[in-house]
Amino acid sequence: MPAPGHKTGQPAGLSWRDLIDGLVERRGTLAAVALHLAEQRAFAEDVESVERGLRRLRRRVNADGGVWGARVLRCFGLPAGVAARVRWMGQYHTRFTDLPASVAEELIHPWDRPPVSATPARIWLVLARINIALRRRADVGRLLEQAALIAPRAEPAARCELALVQAYALSRVDDDGSRAALEAAGAILADEAQAEAIDPHDRACLFARLIDHRAYRLNKPRLGPPDHRSALALYEEIPPGGPHFARCRRENGLGWTLLKLGDRAAAEAHARASVQAAGDAGSLRMRAMALNLLAEATWGAVSDGARQRARSIAARLEDEALALRFDGARRR
Repeated sequence: MPAPGHKTGQPAGLSWRDLIDGLVERRGTLAAVALHLAEQRAFAEDVESVERGLRRLRRRVNADGGVWGARVLRCFGLPAGVAARVRWMGQYHTRFTDLPASVAEELIHPWDRPPVSATPARIWLVLARINIALRRRADVGRLLEQAALIAPRAEPAARCELALVQAYALSRVDDDGSRAALEAAGAILADEAQAEAIDPHDRACLFARLIDHRAYRLNKPRLGPPDHRSALALYEEIPPGGPHFARCRRENGLGWTLLKLGDRAAAEAHARASVQAAGDAGSLRMRAMALNLLAEATWGAVSDGARQRARSIAARLEDEALALRFDGARRR
């Protein structure tokens, strides 16, 4: 399925006019839209009054939709394509994270206004901003608070995404908070009704990230000795035939864990498999992380070349956090 990115010739963002015009295109006339809305409200207002309200709403520019905006959104919701696009922006496992941070931030801005910002779908735009801030090693406290306020009304995929981001952001400062966030993400994926509401591709990627977080805590605990064998068993729970993102997470995790266990040859094999999965996905970010593992698992020119390629990708993505991770790599 093609990613719901921006198409040439289309205006970025969604205005009230765009929303109303889309409804008119689907139902034939503005009168038909007004009739449906009036019916849904048990004719609390006559059709002519509803149509006048829709005409006024259509003229609003970058402004709150007021009563009629709320009624339209409650009745019709956002267009499916718009909902998919903002979800794509907010998900860590999509190729939106492969854009340079400045470009990604620029693309978010026109969407973060009414009518999108007046719906629970805004959580995806906040999550996108959080991911950019983390890449820039900036504080995300206020953004996490904003997302948490929207979360109770958001779809399960967004709540799981937020929990995983919270777990990562808290991992270095609040061990108990990070663990609680991981438990919240795991509970969403373990709940049949909530898991079924998440697209299978996204669900597989979220599961891989959950496993990665849990295994990382075993490989690099803040307190106590590491448990690499248990981490290895966790990574093996990620299906080897899943989406490219999940496969890359699996291979990367197995590679790093085996490297810590002293099996450099196996670690190199998983690193090369991770590089291939990232390449098949077309993901620069995943490829950089896979190359970093390859650099650690090999020696000499192969190692130096892989690390240089990883650093070059991080620089092009304007990803300070990723670049710092590569600069901090040390030969064991």
